[in-house]
Amino acid sequence: MKKIIDAFVSGGVKMDTSFIDIEDKPERWPANAREQQLERVFNAVEEFRKNPSYKTKEVVLALVNSHDYNQFSQLGLVRITDYEVSMINTLYLWGMFCCINSLKTFLYELISDATAMHKMCSWVDASINKASSIRIEQYEEGLFPSLKLYHFAFQKYNVEKDKSFAEQIIAVVEECIVDSNCSEKVYPIAHAFTTMLNDLSYMKGNKKTSFWKFNREELKRLFQLEVRLMDLSNQNPYKPPLRGVLMTQISNFILKSRNNYNDDYLCKYVSEQVASNSIRNHQLWMRKTSELNDEREEKVIPELFEDSSWIKYSWIKNIDFTETRTYYVSSFCKELNNDDMKRDYGNCIYGYKNDRIAELIAPIMLSGKKRLFLGEKEELQEIEDWPTLSQVIAFDVLYDKDLAKEELSFLFDIIDLLKISEEEKKDFLQIILQYWVLSVKDPKWAPERERRYVIFLYDAYNYIEMKEEDSFLKVSTSLFALPDFILGGPNPARFFIKPAIENKLQYIADKSFMFCNNCYNVDYDVVNGLGKVVKCPICSSEDIVINEL
Repeated sequence: MKKIIDAFVSGGVKMDTSFIDIEDKPERWPANAREQQLERVFNAVEEFRKNPSYKTKEVVLALVNSHDYNQFSQLGLVRITDYEVSMINTLYLWGMFCCINSLKTFLYELISDATAMHKMCSWVDASINKASSIRIEQYEEGLFPSLKLYHFAFQKYNVEKDKSFAEQIIAVVEECIVDSNCSEKVYPIAHAFTTMLNDLSYMKGNKKTSFWKFNREELKRLFQLEVRLMDLSNQNPYKPPLRGVLMTQISNFILKSRNNYNDDYLCKYVSEQVASNSIRNHQLWMRKTSELNDEREEKVIPELFEDSSWIKYSWIKNIDFTETRTYYVSSFCKELNNDDMKRDYGNCIYGYKNDRIAELIAPIMLSGKKRLFLGEKEELQEIEDWPTLSQVIAFDVLYDKDLAKEELSFLFDIIDLLKISEEEKKDFLQIILQYWVLSVKDPKWAPERERRYVIFLYDAYNYIEMKEEDSFLKVSTSLFALPDFILGGPNPARFFIKPAIENKLQYIADKSFMFCNNCYNVDYDVVNGLGKVVKCPICSSEDIVINEL
């Protein structure tokens, strides 16, 4: 464990904010699929930075979001270079600046793959008496602190295989604390832990990273450790920017852990007219929360607080539910081909496999300055019109008041852990409840099995490809042009969608896949697994094509 301590309490905790020096690129680059992947993502993000639009955003998101186990290739030369590490760090910074959270989770996933591959290769070397080690010195010495901590925890999880990933994270951090006897030494560990946990809270729900889905007991232990780290490093959890990070982190994990995290396909039911318009305007229209079709919108949770007998903390009283900002909501359904949904909302069904929806519909805002907190000091990056994605939070809607109380009680327990005053705890809760009230509805809506995406808008930014008009927020997006599949009745956009998906696959696919000519589903696992593929796993059509790569 000494290697971990040294990595955090020595010079390894400093974040080098200089961008990639092209002269450092190895002669043979890319020499494997992982390096090729990084190169393509790097170029796509650079293009998005220079020419921000929903189209350049789609290219980035297409490259960094996966769903299937076998989507990314592992072929090529087995190596990890300093150039790869600097590229990972640079992309991580860009992910922070642009608020492209899936870019950051992509990098954590890539580190998982590289760490697991290196372990297997080291064991093969050992079997032929070739000196080798599971250690990856380039990662240990060069990765940013949060990525480095993740590498150590995943390596321990992948090698020992006797504990959950959450338990291994805790084990690694606990050992670091034992060997760190002052707040100056604990601070880098605390900062890395909070940053990593916040990054992972934006998981999109793919198959490979299911070990990130911490259960409520694991979440409580992780939050308890986080509070302890903040206390040991003399950090005030109520002071920005830490307060905002904790709020999103706690909310993301608790809301996403509803129903044991989302494993369902997500569907947008629209009319033929909306489908037809989507070809022309490439827009998603969203209403303000005050104008949704439920007259009791945002009323269920405030009513729960009217009877405080179920609330065990004295600081939770006289909660103010007055809206402090405008929220817009886009709703999806977790039911495939539901007749009631077709009747009520439309016969054209656009399907999605995970929460990449959140960033597809996130408005792009331009800002001139970005704050980056490095170690104990704040540095200001001066960038002209840096494109940033607006915040979007995703959750399943709850329809059971008892479950809502149980979940809120868990939220109260977590907030009560914070070493802040009771008034500050109350304010912390009130800010979170601003959007939490959107997540619980009356039981009569339960058949809709709604998953919501709530968009946060900020007054101080210049938004592009977005306008507020006729009580709608209209955001340009590739959501309807490039769904994961389509179902339902005749869709006037289907002959536009198919070539768009085929063009996308030509750009991003590097492994064999099945393509369904009926619903346009793409599946990598059914092709790269065992057995013969005879029909589409979504629509059951036998009109499928196997594309060999």
